[in-house]
Amino acid sequence: MALDIGVSANFPWFGPRFTDLARHMEQLGFESLWTGEHIIIPVDIADPFRYGVPLPKNYKHMPDPFINMAAASAVTSKLKFGLDVCLITQRDLLVFAKEAATLDRVSDGRLILGMGYGWIKEESEIFGVEWTSRVRRSSEAMRVLQTIWTQEEPSFSGEFYNFPKIHSNPKPVRPGGIPMLIGSGGTGLDNGRALRRVAELADGWVPGLLTPDELRSDLARLKQLCAETGKDYDSLDITNIVPAINFGLGDRPDWAKDVVSRNADELLAEYQETGANRLIIGVSDMVDDGAFKNLEVIAKGLKLI
Repeated sequence: MALDIGVSANFPWFGPRFTDLARHMEQLGFESLWTGEHIIIPVDIADPFRYGVPLPKNYKHMPDPFINMAAASAVTSKLKFGLDVCLITQRDLLVFAKEAATLDRVSDGRLILGMGYGWIKEESEIFGVEWTSRVRRSSEAMRVLQTIWTQEEPSFSGEFYNFPKIHSNPKPVRPGGIPMLIGSGGTGLDNGRALRRVAELADGWVPGLLTPDELRSDLARLKQLCAETGKDYDSLDITNIVPAINFGLGDRPDWAKDVVSRNADELLAEYQETGANRLIIGVSDMVDDGAFKNLEVIAKGLKLI
């Protein structure tokens, strides 16, 4: 089975219309559109670097992804919409459960949620989330959402979330709820904790920039963990994010160059052999109409058109 190919980008509020970009992606043959979220960005951040890369300037200009995706679902029919990732610990879960389920209904079940908890300490604290508890909180949040989306009269009693029996409708299109994937870090990192969380409570995994060898190794670990927890490994959605390979669309950070310099056909074949089912191509911020041409270049390079 061929890899599904999606696109991930930052879509600043001042760039091209999200609806126009989504329609263009679908016409070019991309399977899915992905973006992250930052509800706010603190002005003062003690360590504004991740993996040696400074805070991207357009993180300050992110619109609400759910509103964008709801609009885009109305002008597309097949394109899936993914969060890579949603900062679930910074959301009111009862509101989020309804918003996400409503978007899933509006889009006929085309929503995928990568779940994370952020890397900016000050951002987390503004939302009242203790930094040292953010991972436990995000895991419990996923259990809360699974409960709300699959039970007629859900209730929950946990460390961070508690509520009596409630009515929360609509429910997502799929009986098991909206797919939730664990988001995790990039190349050269130990993904052991993320893999265990996938095996324990998620519908899949969306790591950022793993080489084929790294992905193959980690998936072998994940398969073993699934055997221990009783999770059906073959049912998991395995999605890997890579930069825009070698399509000449601008410089890539040093930590990405050993991947993006590879021949596209060979690289895709290697990722497919790992057992992943989707590759997300990370592209430059969609700040002007040049974004439409960049998408065409990538689609041609991947032989989608």
